[in-house]
Amino acid sequence: MRLTDWKEFEHWLLQRWGVIPPETSTDTRPIRVTAVIPTHRQTPIGLAALRAQDCEIEVLVLSNGETEVDGDRVIQMEWLGHGATRQAGVEAANGDYILFTVDDALPCGSSCVRTLVNALEEGGFDAVMGRQLPWPQSDLLTQERLAQWTPGGTTIQTRPTIDHVFALYRRDTLLNDPLPDVPIGEDLHWSLGKKIGYVPIAPVIHAHRRSPRSLFDRTQALHVEHFLVGNAPSIPDFASVIRALPSALKAGIQYGPREVPNQIAEILGQWRGAVQGRRRRHDAKIVRTQPKP
Repeated sequence: MRLTDWKEFEHWLLQRWGVIPPETSTDTRPIRVTAVIPTHRQTPIGLAALRAQDCEIEVLVLSNGETEVDGDRVIQMEWLGHGATRQAGVEAANGDYILFTVDDALPCGSSCVRTLVNALEEGGFDAVMGRQLPWPQSDLLTQERLAQWTPGGTTIQTRPTIDHVFALYRRDTLLNDPLPDVPIGEDLHWSLGKKIGYVPIAPVIHAHRRSPRSLFDRTQALHVEHFLVGNAPSIPDFASVIRALPSALKAGIQYGPREVPNQIAEILGQWRGAVQGRRRRHDAKIVRTQPKP
């Protein structure tokens, strides 16, 4: 299926996931949104879809690579980590609302951003997020995990954490309560104590290809942050690694032999995340207890 076959793509969304992308709303209130998109590699694939929304959207691309990219505004800047980089976009934005998304996500429907704004205001949330759907060619495990992470439905729900693949805030909220300066997982940290809304009728297409190296790196980095916010590690020690290995073989039987190294990479990443998390917490304690000069 080609990306340009939009009607066929919408038909697939409806048939496979029961999704009807929200079309232009009868609500015509003026809405000013800045979409903040960091990238080091490409023009965001959702640029045209964002420009076609039924509200005023400024697409602000934060580029830290050498590739020439397009956007309504492009700011060339050093990569500061996920937290500080996105917060720099907030500071530079012109909109009343901030839409965080990523360069390989495709919003669906001409009113999906307005749908998020209405949910944010009507639900009294601190922030809201939309539903993530896999690409038609995504592997079965990715499809199943996304269905668990962002399930279908028509009812707005509360959830403990936001996800910056497709998330909307009031700009004032982030100016008064900025994203933490962390390398990754800034959405996880910021969500603590917040009222987060999940809007399944505002969908975006987004899924990563699974490969052992990328899975290990990302899993390790994220599980460091999970540890630091107080979440119990799922693979706390090497003995847990050994006990978890049969699950990798089971996944290979269910999803195919190529999934075995992916599963092992995730297991090792969770373990190393716990190890690194303990080290960072220990180092932070030492810094706090050192006497001031």
